[in-house]
Parts: sequence; C-alpha cells; structure tokens
Amino acid sequence: MSTLLLVGAGALKAFSELKKGQIAKAQGKFTEQITIRNQQALERQRTAELEAADIESSRIARKEKIFLARQIAVAGKSGVGIAGATLSVLADAAAQFSLDRNLALRRGLIRGRELRERGKIQLAKGRFAFGLGKQAKKLSFVKAGASILGGASKSGIFD
Repeated sequence: MSTLLLVGAGALKAFSELKKGQIAKAQGKFTEQITIRNQQALERQRTAELEAADIESSRIARKEKIFLARQIAVAGKSGVGIAGATLSVLADAAAQFSLDRNLALRRGLIRGRELRERGKIQLAKGRFAFGLGKQAKKLSFVKAGASILGGASKSGIFD
C-alpha cells in the first residue's frame, strides 16, 4: 500500500510540475502580448508627436508670414523703402521664425525617437518574458520526470 502511495505522490508532484510549466509559459505569452500592445501604443504616440511638431511648424510659418506682411505693409504705408535697417529687421525676424520652426520640428523628432526606443525596449522585455516561460515549461518536464523517478525509487519498486 505504501508503495502505491509513494508512486501516486510522485505522479501528483509530476503533474503539478507540468502545470507550473504550462502556467509559466502562459504568463510569458501574456506578458509578451501586453508589451507588444504597449509598443504599438508608443508607436502611435510617436506618430502623434511627429504630426504635432509638423502642425506647430506650420503654425509658426503662418505666424511668420503674417508678421512679415504686417512689417512690409507698415514700411510701405510710411513711404520708407524696404532697404537698410527695415530689411535687416525683416531678415532677422525671418531668421528667428525659421529657428523656431526648426526647434519645433526637432523637439518632435527627438520625442519621437525616445518613444520608438521605449517601444523597442518594451518589445524586448516581452520577448524575454515569453522565452523565460518557454524555458520554465521545458524545465517542468525534467522536474516531472525526476518526481516520478523519485517516487518510484522511494517506493522500492526497483529493489
């Protein structure tokens, strides 16, 4: 009777090890799926950042056109030609607006790159978790075999 109990205990332990392996693999797969979705969300956010930077750049360009047109109109109304100091002011304003536009685009690009890298890291974490789950499942087969053999040897079947 005790032999049967020892073999049964070994079989139950083996079964539990197999279940642990299945659960670990499922957890790894689930983690991978979550990180893939997180990476996709970061990619969407990256696209939105780039689009926002482009919109901001367009807004600055429009503001520049309005400002320069106003300055040219003021100069034309006063009867002063667009030369000398007036031209220097217009050129300086155009350069400043150009810098502002480039800064807006650069901020969007940098933020987009940061989001892309975070997405890549998320994806790598998910793949790693899935790999660990698969390894745990494989290890559960070894542990299950060891449990069965351990229970059988304790029972004295091999004596």
